[in-house]
Amino acid sequence: MPRPRAASRKADVLTSTLDLPRPAADGPVREYVDADGAVHPMYQNLMSAAQQLGPQGLRERWRRAKRDVDVNAFSFLLDPKTFRSTPTDWIPRIIHKDEWDRIGAGVEQRLKALNMFLLDLYCGTQTIVPDDVIYSSQFFYPDYQGFRPAKDVFVHVYGIDLVHVGGGSYVILEDNLRIPSGISYQLKAVEISQRLFPEFASAYQVVPYDIAAAYRRMLGSLCDSEDPTCVLLTDGKYGAAFFEHRYLSDLLGIPLVDGSDLYIGVDGRVWVKKLDGDAAVDLIYRRVEDLEIFVPGLTEAYLQRKVILVNGMGTSAADDKLVFLWVPEMIRHYLGEEPILEQAKSYDLIDQETMRYVLGNLDELVLKVRQGYGGLGVYILPDMDPSYRSRLARQIIEEPRGYIAQETIDFSKHVIFDDETKTFEDRYVDLRVFAIQNGHGETQAFPGGLTRVARSDGRITNNSSGGLCKPTWVVR
Repeated sequence: MPRPRAASRKADVLTSTLDLPRPAADGPVREYVDADGAVHPMYQNLMSAAQQLGPQGLRERWRRAKRDVDVNAFSFLLDPKTFRSTPTDWIPRIIHKDEWDRIGAGVEQRLKALNMFLLDLYCGTQTIVPDDVIYSSQFFYPDYQGFRPAKDVFVHVYGIDLVHVGGGSYVILEDNLRIPSGISYQLKAVEISQRLFPEFASAYQVVPYDIAAAYRRMLGSLCDSEDPTCVLLTDGKYGAAFFEHRYLSDLLGIPLVDGSDLYIGVDGRVWVKKLDGDAAVDLIYRRVEDLEIFVPGLTEAYLQRKVILVNGMGTSAADDKLVFLWVPEMIRHYLGEEPILEQAKSYDLIDQETMRYVLGNLDELVLKVRQGYGGLGVYILPDMDPSYRSRLARQIIEEPRGYIAQETIDFSKHVIFDDETKTFEDRYVDLRVFAIQNGHGETQAFPGGLTRVARSDGRITNNSSGGLCKPTWVVR
């Protein structure tokens, strides 16, 4: 459908005045502009506000925001000896509510199916994922078989990584169930952008959400006590995501503790040290992987049902990048539904015919270490030097169960503003969406999610790999 002339003129003027990047022939979808490079109607008010500020005004706002980030210790630590404020671009990504409703429904559907799979895996007879895939998983724990978590919920907090491929269609790349991180970065980026850039939000109805109330309901629904003692277990102030641990502790009104604050009592329960007298702990929101390093005996206390863990131990079996291949079948089997969201086409390398296909097309695929995380062990071959091909081919031949291959997706780009050069640039973006499940079987996906922005030289968006984050709005 052709654009109205007035809207077209406004969009073209904005494109010219702001000196936005020119579209590349046959390039990826650019979310904020149409196929001709004119500003998309949904972004015109936002870009008009940016135009009024001008490059110098934007630069000054960016620097004010950077000071705010530093003062709030809004950080992601890659090196314990170096403070690194979270790099953020403040031009929001905008998702219309109609588009979001489908994303949210698909995320909640997937969360339910994954939890039911874990219940079958540890407490029943799991028939979806082949046994050799399960037993070769680094994160499958046979010792937990027969254990039912409180209210039958393994996965309380869930993160999922998606990419936009155009036309409102999103494709899933990965599930995150062990210790999904980033929701505080989602909240903080939106809070700072709306406070320091009021012009950006003035023409939009941004959908509000209250994660604190939802989290508190979730924590309370898991405990039998009317006034449970809940704590958040951190790996300490030198951990990469300590900002998030501190932020969530404050937001939820629960104590932030490290391993030295907890101990196992003679009654087998977990106790927290307090100045006014130690207290038995009902629930631990864990943000550490290896419990025994931090609190010796905590695993046994959990298995004896002396304490509840969020997320439950054993969830990592469904975090496995190879198990990912069977999630659509889990949805069909457990829910009797077709998957709402598509996932990236992936390949099990144990099959010889599949292995031949992958080796013959390796230059066009993505290779992932099966147990990798944080962007580590992800090889996007089209973006890499060809010299890597032979080494990676040899590795997957020698250890086919250690990797999966995925089709490369040329997903969308979004605009960022470089406050040093006062110029705009297009970068690849993904979307990590967070959802929770409570003890009543209710699920809730939080609008927007965390948009992560790749470096200028690639498509890997993880903060730990040098990417940025960006505020994300769902608008009516």
